[in-house]
Amino acid sequence: MSPETAAPEFETRYALVCSDSAERLPTVKAALEKVGFTMLPMKAADDALQRMRRDTFEVVVVDEQFPGATPAEHPVLAGIHLLPMSQRRYMYVVLIGREFKTFDNMMALARSVNAVVNVNDLPHLPAILRKGITDHVEFYRTFRQALAEAGRR
Repeated sequence: MSPETAAPEFETRYALVCSDSAERLPTVKAALEKVGFTMLPMKAADDALQRMRRDTFEVVVVDEQFPGATPAEHPVLAGIHLLPMSQRRYMYVVLIGREFKTFDNMMALARSVNAVVNVNDLPHLPAILRKGITDHVEFYRTFRQALAEAGRR
């Protein structure tokens, strides 16, 4: 195959995962891989925030039990809230917790995330991600096109 007809090289799509739960990480990793993402695990909120300021992630998965977080104040979610809107609209943010009802839109809105997932629904995470990411991309298609036309993305 000549260089002109060679298959194109694709970048790896990374998902930032803020969880240190040994029982949840393998399930989250497998779910992300099923929808085409490589998990980039973070061990500390400061590391996650620094990485988000530097890079744009299509998917961010946050565990409500992440070290340094409380139910009322979560440093990673607070950091996401402060990101420029043009960067935030490219992210699909999922919050995992024991007290959430999966796809509770009011709770997602209250926590400034795209979706909340109960830990008991983690076996269904590939389907949840596939639907949520597809809906998110479709919802912001016009916004993304306008940014691209303006030369900002």
